[in-house]
Amino acid sequence: GGWQDQIGGISPGIKFIATTPGIHQKPTLRWLPEKILKEAFESKLIQLYYTGLTRVAYDILGEIVKSIFLNSSHHLAILKAIGQNAEFAADAIQRGDWQLIRESIRRSWELNQLLDAGTNPPQMDLILRAINKFDAVYKLLGAGGGGYLLILAPNKEAGIQIRETLISSPPNPRARFVEAEISRTGMEITRS
Repeated sequence: GGWQDQIGGISPGIKFIATTPGIHQKPTLRWLPEKILKEAFESKLIQLYYTGLTRVAYDILGEIVKSIFLNSSHHLAILKAIGQNAEFAADAIQRGDWQLIRESIRRSWELNQLLDAGTNPPQMDLILRAINKFDAVYKLLGAGGGGYLLILAPNKEAGIQIRETLISSPPNPRARFVEAEISRTGMEITRS
């Protein structure tokens, strides 16, 4: 754990990254077709929402790592299911199947919550209740579930309604939509 965000950010585009266990990592990257996701970002089927709610992941990750070191069969089974869901998501993207992509995000959110109940803090309830009526699927991003919420609408009309609902009634003054797109370059370092 801990390398996936960095390795994912270094390379451009949509990809499936895998490695074997051990200290010496040799990740393999498989690039996936971007068309369906690019179109989904452009049409607001996929939206990124900063909730204004942040948490420190230290305690959450500490408990998960402790459970892994203690060979908790419960936690190890969930981690295996998370890996299987990543393969399911990659297959859904390769097929260009929007409903399967949404299903992979729904599963990911459920698995994250099974791994640690603190992934979904009570303050999120207001936001999630507001968008559930539009058949949205979503998950908090970041270690343990950070402040950014990835939202996938079932269709363009629902995407517009989700956006209008959260803009008209934000849960706090910091909450806002953030424009997102597929990286064409991978990591870029600038200096000013």
